Amino acid sequence: LHHMVGKPAPEIACEAWFNLPEGQTELKLADLRGKVVVLTMWGGWDYLGVGPDRTDELNKLYAMLKDADDVAFASVHDGSASPDEVRRYVAQYSIPFPVGRDAEPALTFDSYNVNTIPQTVLIDNQGILRYFHVDGRLLELIKDLRRQ
Repeated sequence: LHHMVGKPAPEIACEAWFNLPEGQTELKLADLRGKVVVLTMWGGWDYLGVGPDRTDELNKLYAMLKDADDVAFASVHDGSASPDEVRRYVAQYSIPFPVGRDAEPALTFDSYNVNTIPQTVLIDNQGILRYFHVDGRLLELIKDLRRQ
């Protein structure tokens, strides 16, 4: 992802969405312009790896920042799971923010060059991808982008 830092973040493409605000049927990064976006690509089947820890961290950060009008959380589940499976994973991990199921054949994962999960990227309020190495410093990086 080094080559993407400092450039407009690729749009996300999802076939199904969960946890969207009432009346909303999809989520686009363009709709989130003006906000720092915390975007995570993940798979619910990754229950032994880093996935559950990252999901827990994101849930806690979301709870802390959900009322902030300048931060948005979203995630994209890989397209190998059915929409029903993704719905179950969202419930299992108690994810409160929007989750999309990647459009076939892995359009969002491919556009973000995802080769390991979870992969979290931070996008600034102008839609520019700023960070992708976030382990152990996600809150610090969100704060940094909010100050800019």
